[in-house]
Amino acid sequence: MPWSGPLFDGHICSLGYQLLDWIVAYECHGVGDIQGQPLAGAYDLDDEIRDFIINAYEIDPETGRRVRNEAVLSRPKGRAKSEIAGFLVVAEALGPVRFLRWDESGQPVGRRVNSPLIKCLATEEGQAGNTFQNVAYIFAQGSEHFPELYGAASGFRGYQSATAIYLPEGGEIRACSSGAASKDGGLETFVVADETHLYVLPELRRMYGTISRNLGKRFDADPWLMQTSTAYKPGEGSVFETTLTMWRKGELPPSVLVDHREAKGKVDLDDKARTMRQLREAYGAASAWIDLERKYRDMRDPRICKDDEEAARYFLNKPLSSKDVWIPADVVDRQSDPRIEVADGSQVTLGFDGSLNDDATVLVASRLSDGFLFPIGIWAKPEGPAGNFWEVPRKDVVETIRAAFKQFEVVRAYFDPHEWRSDIDDLAEEFGEERVFKWDTSSWVRSAAGLDLLRTDLMQGGPDRVWVDEDGAEHCQTMGRVFHSGQPVFMEHFKNAYVRMRGPNRLVRKEHDQSSRKIDCVMGAMLAYEARRDVLTTPQTEKPAHKISTTYYAFN
Repeated sequence: MPWSGPLFDGHICSLGYQLLDWIVAYECHGVGDIQGQPLAGAYDLDDEIRDFIINAYEIDPETGRRVRNEAVLSRPKGRAKSEIAGFLVVAEALGPVRFLRWDESGQPVGRRVNSPLIKCLATEEGQAGNTFQNVAYIFAQGSEHFPELYGAASGFRGYQSATAIYLPEGGEIRACSSGAASKDGGLETFVVADETHLYVLPELRRMYGTISRNLGKRFDADPWLMQTSTAYKPGEGSVFETTLTMWRKGELPPSVLVDHREAKGKVDLDDKARTMRQLREAYGAASAWIDLERKYRDMRDPRICKDDEEAARYFLNKPLSSKDVWIPADVVDRQSDPRIEVADGSQVTLGFDGSLNDDATVLVASRLSDGFLFPIGIWAKPEGPAGNFWEVPRKDVVETIRAAFKQFEVVRAYFDPHEWRSDIDDLAEEFGEERVFKWDTSSWVRSAAGLDLLRTDLMQGGPDRVWVDEDGAEHCQTMGRVFHSGQPVFMEHFKNAYVRMRGPNRLVRKEHDQSSRKIDCVMGAMLAYEARRDVLTTPQTEKPAHKISTTYYAFN
C-alpha cells in the first residue's frame, strides 16, 4: 500500500524520522570537545540538522525510492558539518537507510543497504579527511558499546590514521583521493564530498564529476551524494560555487536538496552589533553553543582573516569579493523588489545586448516613470554537452522583441548592433527609427557614462529606510534610486561584474577571460536605463511625470 499521509503538520514521507532515532541510539559525537558523548540530552542534534536529515531522506510515497540523489549542507566554519556527514556515513553503512515496506499505519520502514560502498572524498592524496576521521572514531566507540552492531567491522583501530573500514556483512567505507576515484568502477552507494568550496583544481572537479556520473549504477542501492561546504571564494570556479550559483538561478533539478544558510546584508565589521546579529543568523540553532564573541574576534584578527571578504566567507557563510567588483552584491540584493508589477501598456525603454553563441543575449526593460528594471528575455548557452554547437535562437529573440513592443508602449529602444545589424534595421523599419536605435557598446566613453549612471542610481539617491533591530537599536539606510525585479539570472549577472578600466573609463568585465559566468544583463540594463535618461532629457520628447518610486521592500 502507498503512504497513508502526514501524521502532523509539516510531516513528509521520509525515512529520516526512523533514521534519526537510530543515529541517536547507536552513534556518538565525533572528534572534538564532546567526542564520545551520546547524541541525546544536552548534546542532542538541533532542529536544523534534524530537518536536513529528514529532507535528505524523503522518499516517493508510491514507490519508496529516494526523492533526492544529492543533498548540500552549507554552513559557516565550526558548524560541525563534517561530523554530521560522518553520522550519515555510519548510518549508510549499518542503519535503516533504504525503503523496505510500509508498516501497519502506512508509514515507511527502512532497511540496510546490501554490501554498501561508501566514499569520503579527500582533497589531497594520502589525506583521510575530516569526515572519515569522525566515522572511524564513531566505529571505535561503537565497537565497545554496541559490539553486536560494530564489533565485526575492521580497519578503524587507530582512527587518526585509518583510511578504510571493512564492514561485517560485506562492503566498505573508504577515504578516497582524486586519483583513486578516477580508477574505480562506480559501484558507490553513498558519497560525501566534504568542503567542496576547496574543489577548485581540475582533478578535484573531475573527481566530483566522475563520482556523480557513476552514481546510479546500483538500482537497488538507490545511491546518493552529500556535499558539505562553507562559502566559496567568487571566481575560483569551485564545485560549490557552481552548485550554489545554479541553485540561486533555479537551474538545479528537484532531486538536489540545497540547505544553505548565510548572513544577509552589508558586511561591516566595525559595526559589532550588526555583525553579531549576522553571526546569529548564519549559525542559526548552533548559536546556542557556538562562542560568537570569539568568532567576532577571529573575524577582526588579520592573522586569521586577511580581509573582510575572508571573514564573511568563513564565519557568515557569505560569498563575498569586493576587490574590483563593479557593484556590491548586497546592493544588488537590497534594490530587488519582485513584488512590483509593470502593467501592460506602461511606457518603457528597452536595452538589447546580443550575441550568437558564447555570451548571453538579453532584452531588458526600464519603466519610464521610475526606472524600474526587469528582464524580458535572457538566452544563454546551456551548461555541459547541451551547449555544444549551441546558437542563440535568433527567430525566438526577434519575436520576443516584437511581443515587447506590443505589450508595452516602448518609447525608445537601444540595441547593441554587434552581429544583429540586419535584424535591428528590420525592427527600425517596423517600429520606427524614432524608437529603435543602434547603440554601440564598444564606445568606451559612452558605455562608461551609461554604466556610471546605472551604478550610481542603484547605490544611492533613494529614500532612507529606518528600522529597529532585535536589540532595540534604530538604524537608517539610504536606498538607491532605482529598483529591479529580482530575477535570479539578472541578479547573478550583476554580481559577476568586475571593473575594467580603459584609461579613465570605468567599464565592466568578467572575473577572468576564460570565465563562463555572464554579465550581459548589466549591459542590457545600462542600455535600457540610458535610453530612459535620453528620453527624459531630450527637449523634443514629451516628458511624463518623473517620479521616484517610494514603494520598496529591501533586505537587511
